[in-house]
Amino acid sequence: MKFDCGGNFDCGGNFDCHVHSTFSDDSREPMERQCERAVELGLAGLCFTEHLGFDALGLGYYNADAYFAELDRLREKFDGRLEILAGLEFSEPHLHPKELEAAQKRPYDLILGSVHYWLGGLFPSQMRDLGMDLSRCFARYWEHMLRMAQCGGIDCAAHLDFPKRYFRSLMYAPGMLDEIFNAMTKNNIVLEINASSLRKGLDEPLPGEALLRQYIARGGRYVTLGADAHRTEELFEGVAQAQALADSLGLAEVIFRGRNRVIL
Repeated sequence: MKFDCGGNFDCGGNFDCHVHSTFSDDSREPMERQCERAVELGLAGLCFTEHLGFDALGLGYYNADAYFAELDRLREKFDGRLEILAGLEFSEPHLHPKELEAAQKRPYDLILGSVHYWLGGLFPSQMRDLGMDLSRCFARYWEHMLRMAQCGGIDCAAHLDFPKRYFRSLMYAPGMLDEIFNAMTKNNIVLEINASSLRKGLDEPLPGEALLRQYIARGGRYVTLGADAHRTEELFEGVAQAQALADSLGLAEVIFRGRNRVIL
């Protein structure tokens, strides 16, 4: 099903649908600077998907009121030059149902769901550095991804095979992936192709072709594209390559406006 664009925006042009700024605990890049860079690159738009996290570093950092105030200011400043979408990257939404319900009441265009912490409160780079068992790390990760997909309430699953970015390896059971994709289809969750792994030296995005083909086999048709940029020099980096992969597989690139899917 194709959704109309609506509003006064052109459906064409390039978008980066995964961008961070100082409203995320792990970025020092002002929103305005990201917008200026997007205009320099000739992008049609971007989506600021700031972290809402519940780990020791992220807990209490994100300020939604300040975020929307700055977003409104920049929408006025860049009116006619850049579409600025309101997003949220919600970590482990299946573990925080009350907070997810509160987020759903705010005027976000896109809510990404992601799993960053799933074993002992450790980030995957810490798991790697501690030499934790790879099979155990991946097995627990997929369990959480399945729970997130079954929980629903989000629009898009971010960086599906996230541990790959740190372990530089991928382990998965096809049956578990089928369950995840079935739950995503049931709950109307699309998949993100996240290009961040390309600038980290990997030769494929998150996820790569094999998992995307499995997504398609389970009925997946739509993807968002994003660089997961935390600095201006990362904006849109690798997204063209991710876009080419999506096109080669017949996947439709979408953005979200008012949490409604829009095909580009």
